[in-house]
Amino acid sequence: MLSHISGRPAPALNQLFTKGISYKTVFPLNQEKSFLFFSARYALSAGIKAAGIELDDTVLLPSYNCWTEIEPFLHAGIRTVYYRINSDLTVDFDDLLKKIKYTNKVKALLVTHFLGFPQPIDKIKNICKESRLLLIEDCAHAFLSDFNGKALGSYGDISIFSLLKTLSVPNGGVLVINNQDITYRRNHEDPNLFSTIYCAAELLKNRTCLNNNSYGEKVNKFLYNGFYNTLSIIRMTLAGFRKYVHPSGLYLVRPDAYIYNENICAWGMSAVSKAILSQTDFERVKDIRRKNYQYLLKYFLENERGKLPFRELSPGVCPLFFPIILDSSETREKIYTILKNKGVITHPWWDRFHPDIPWKEFPDAVYLKEKLFGLPIHQDLTYDHLDRIIEEFEKAYRNIKK
Repeated sequence: MLSHISGRPAPALNQLFTKGISYKTVFPLNQEKSFLFFSARYALSAGIKAAGIELDDTVLLPSYNCWTEIEPFLHAGIRTVYYRINSDLTVDFDDLLKKIKYTNKVKALLVTHFLGFPQPIDKIKNICKESRLLLIEDCAHAFLSDFNGKALGSYGDISIFSLLKTLSVPNGGVLVINNQDITYRRNHEDPNLFSTIYCAAELLKNRTCLNNNSYGEKVNKFLYNGFYNTLSIIRMTLAGFRKYVHPSGLYLVRPDAYIYNENICAWGMSAVSKAILSQTDFERVKDIRRKNYQYLLKYFLENERGKLPFRELSPGVCPLFFPIILDSSETREKIYTILKNKGVITHPWWDRFHPDIPWKEFPDAVYLKEKLFGLPIHQDLTYDHLDRIIEEFEKAYRNIKK
């Protein structure tokens, strides 16, 4: 039986309940004005309020986006105007400067470091300084990445991170405030315990296996599946209870849901996530991700499949996954489905279109929304896993192209 390859790293079971050394050793966790949240969108929501961005202000946002980073602005009644992102994931500076010049009451600019690769953030920071705009640095993909030796997230007036995209935590977002003139008092609440344990169990159930035929893996799979299935039964019971008895219950909330829920804005990161962070070797995480990325890059440079938006790995980048731009959304969906059926979980990235955005004005963003595909390179994967990813991708790609 072939091993399962997850799209995300997973914790070990003992990490859920054991504390290690302090996790406040890397940016932004080591900053004085660093605040932990349930997920990045609620860190962003808090940052918007702290920065004094209010009703009827305008914020410039990238046309290529997830969905979740739009919702905090719309929920606060803030006007959103979108600037173009090119098909290579870079900022269209001509369009950005035009939007700054001709848009009324622009208060802030949000810039996203897509997939962990930096935008020219020093240039963007200078533009914001000259135009007297607040800079919001979206580092949801860019935890552990730096630019010219300086951590991404240290340039913006405020910056946000999504730890659960890079690390094996069930929840976790970070707001860091770099502008000393911005003050923030945290109203902290602990997240729902069941929601945390359920998401952790899901990570364990879907964890990458080294060898499905080994006795140890079979025992782990049995235990993790049992743990998850038990919680799934409880979750279904809670869903019925919530529907008919307690509609405001928050025990089914997920940190990766698309729905913005104002009732959990004050939720912090769970104790389980903090325990996992305290046992994480951040240098090792970055080193493995870079080596795995370079391993796939070497293969795909020699065997072109689709288009590579990044044909080299710059120093300092901690990549989120290995991106390939395929020829159509249909090809992407077929490859994703074939690989999933083979036990290899990949990323048909950001395939949802937010209704607030005039997509006809942004063909490059639509191009990326429909065609960008990601292969996992996370820290649980070995070169043997990557060889299997390549093998299964090649089979799927060739079968589709027949």
